[in-house]
Amino acid sequence: MRLTVAAIALCLVAVASAAYVPVDKPVTGVKYADKEFLIKQKFFFEVFRNIHLPLTFEEYKPYTKTWVSDETKYVNYKEVVEFFDYFKFGFLPKGEMYTVYNMDYMKQTYLLFNFFYNSADWDTFYKNVVWARENVNEGMFIYALTMATFQRADLKGIVLPAIYEIYPYYFFNTDMIHKALYKKLYEPKFGFASNGKYNVVYSNYTAVYPLDYFGEEKMSYFTEDIGLNAYYYYFMMDYPFFLGESKYNLFKDRRGELYFYMYQQLIARYYLERSANFLGPIEEFTWEQPIKTGYWPKLSFWNGVPFYGRYDNFVIAPKYFYKFDMIKDYEARLRQTIDKGYFYLEDGSKIDLRKPESIDYLGNLFNANPDSLDNEYFKHIEFFARNMYSNSDMFYSGSKVWPSALMQYETSMRDPFFYQLYNKFLSYYWQFKSYLPLYTFEELSFKGLEIKNVVFDKLMTYFEYFDADISNVIPSGFTGEKFWDYSIFARQKRINHKPFTYTMDVYSEFAGKGVVRMYMGPKFYDVKQLQYLKKYFVEVDQYMYDFVVGKNSIVRNSRDYYWSVRDRTTYSELYKKVMTAYKGEDKFAMDMSEAHCGFPDRLLLPKGLPSGYEMTFYFIITPYYAPKVEQFSTFDYSYSCGVGSGSKYIDTLPFGFPFDREIDFSYFFTKTCTSRMSSCTTATT
Repeated sequence: MRLTVAAIALCLVAVASAAYVPVDKPVTGVKYADKEFLIKQKFFFEVFRNIHLPLTFEEYKPYTKTWVSDETKYVNYKEVVEFFDYFKFGFLPKGEMYTVYNMDYMKQTYLLFNFFYNSADWDTFYKNVVWARENVNEGMFIYALTMATFQRADLKGIVLPAIYEIYPYYFFNTDMIHKALYKKLYEPKFGFASNGKYNVVYSNYTAVYPLDYFGEEKMSYFTEDIGLNAYYYYFMMDYPFFLGESKYNLFKDRRGELYFYMYQQLIARYYLERSANFLGPIEEFTWEQPIKTGYWPKLSFWNGVPFYGRYDNFVIAPKYFYKFDMIKDYEARLRQTIDKGYFYLEDGSKIDLRKPESIDYLGNLFNANPDSLDNEYFKHIEFFARNMYSNSDMFYSGSKVWPSALMQYETSMRDPFFYQLYNKFLSYYWQFKSYLPLYTFEELSFKGLEIKNVVFDKLMTYFEYFDADISNVIPSGFTGEKFWDYSIFARQKRINHKPFTYTMDVYSEFAGKGVVRMYMGPKFYDVKQLQYLKKYFVEVDQYMYDFVVGKNSIVRNSRDYYWSVRDRTTYSELYKKVMTAYKGEDKFAMDMSEAHCGFPDRLLLPKGLPSGYEMTFYFIITPYYAPKVEQFSTFDYSYSCGVGSGSKYIDTLPFGFPFDREIDFSYFFTKTCTSRMSSCTTATT
């Protein structure tokens, strides 16, 4: 595969079926946990174990009856008093079904988060967590504690068990959970045991409907992937829509722009997987029309109640028609504001929506988070839409609820309508981008730099078995370390790809830094198709490179990609590693090998075909523009995700550059050696 281009390369590659160490990120050496850290790490693994059962660890039992009431033990006691008062008034009881997409439950979650977040020291924090573990609704407890762990500065580097192992009910089908319980209660000697200590239950994917007329069941291996759904859950935990302002510093991460870009990337990746399965474009809809694709998740809550489903050609009940008017009003306000090109804040200051950086304001408005500046006028379109298409009237209700898959972060991406809904929401994003000026030749070019050649290894995908520890669904009478002696694993086939490498030859007339971006997108036959297809390109890698004068041969392995992480270690195995280090028998590395903040490496490539599935890979090298906050100055990537640090990104270019604006093909795509882009094909199969 040979290219003769300037600083941009486009190539077609076919995909056949068949410890994360980011080399571009500064790692100053492996860090090991000290005793104080291991005490904290041990605590989190123990309080999340068997969340619906009482704590069995004797050391925590003295703190299960009451919280810490001493005012001096809190950073902001006023916020804590608000929690005390509301809790006495009435929180969601233990055992009830929970969703954050209920205004009353969301407020309770926020108050509980504040209770944890404002604990002035570790002693106060862990005592309050133990009390809440025994007295607060289980789903709410998981959400609030996860958010507090991610936001508290004194807990940076703490590894939480994977959410699909904390709460398997949201990730594995009901029939598999029943099988797991049956094996424990009636067949304790059943199963495959490579070490003699655990049993295995096989788990299948599900069709989206008993009779699927739309072919969506072909996508279940992707939409039900536990890694993909965990990725989405953790993003929403890092950037909760009800947290904001300077106290949490989430705005430093270009929060609004990142929020839109996250969804654009998810929809683009979903589109590629649909194409690989020969499905058509993502279904479009209007608010009033029936939703063709039904969905029955075949999941159940811990108490056995199934998730609320949706039949084919779904129409909301007439008593909920008032929601149509509300959501159309909110949408009209947002679209009119984009068309108008500005809006005013309460203090009279003007936000110019014709500036590229204003996408951050728009994203915050859409998300209706506390950083949005005016969420009272634009309200929360997402919140209403998820409720409306769950046939629910529980937006403000504090009564018992029956959530659908759309009402949980962990299960949203299993529902085909999720992608239809957010594909519609992204029209606001593209509407904003349509008003921005086209990138100029000077903005796209990198004078003195030329990509000469890109060569890929063979790309190959395959399915393999993966084991997840689902022991948290099994009642256990064990205490202490014996608590971990019995495990049940869910074994499921998941898509993966062979690690691959590409080599890119770049000639440079200068020595200095540049930033390489790599995108993956659909194959196209006419260059003008890129105007439409640009929104389905996925950014799979981004890194800084020090160029030397002359030839630069860049060799990059898929395991080093900037945005991706590998599979997590199982709950029980990781706990045993912590305990071994806690006893001084080994060391516990803080090296981001258990990172929650990345896209699953296994899902980098869509499913291939025996004859090859062709895709387009796009490379662009740009000059290095240093971010306002010096990169990596406020957090150490070796053990922290850097949420709220303002220094997560390599440079200051817009997310999705250069596919985020309309394309001028007069200089964006030609076939001369001084052009912006050249294409090539390869017979990789």
